[in-house]
Amino acid sequence: MLMRITDMPEFKDKAEVLTIEQSSSLAAAIDAMCQRGVGSILITNKGKLSGILTERDILNRVAGAGLSIEKTKLVDVMTKDLKTAKADDQIMDCMRRMSQGRFRHLPIVDDKGDVVGLLSQGDFVALTMSQAWERFASTAKEGIFSNYQPFLILLGVAIYTIVLISFLSH
Repeated sequence: MLMRITDMPEFKDKAEVLTIEQSSSLAAAIDAMCQRGVGSILITNKGKLSGILTERDILNRVAGAGLSIEKTKLVDVMTKDLKTAKADDQIMDCMRRMSQGRFRHLPIVDDKGDVVGLLSQGDFVALTMSQAWERFASTAKEGIFSNYQPFLILLGVAIYTIVLISFLSH
């Protein structure tokens, strides 16, 4: 079964998306990111999505370029070529797009283009790690009990015998 964005607990349980108007200062955007402890903030223009500012943007386009946080306009350093997804998009397709496009944050929009969520690489890692762990545990349980059951019983009997002999010899 192919999972969709709407199936992800990381999408359903996510806090409200952090946004700021593109007319705001870069310093205000960075301050908002720090206050919330997030690596990105979506930029809007009159309520419509117009870009994203990420930690990578701040490092490369501001600090790396020697620009002043106080003097630089937010619109000059934000990522404008924004990739988005819909809530019913398949998770694997979104992960592939992020990997191939080398970006870490994916705004989720509805049919009108309004933001309904934001997922990061970390959200996808959390999802895939929990799925991998479930698969490992299930496979291990099936494999151990079905393939090695006689050996496990023999091992249990041997340990019981050793403990019993040890107890009786004292």
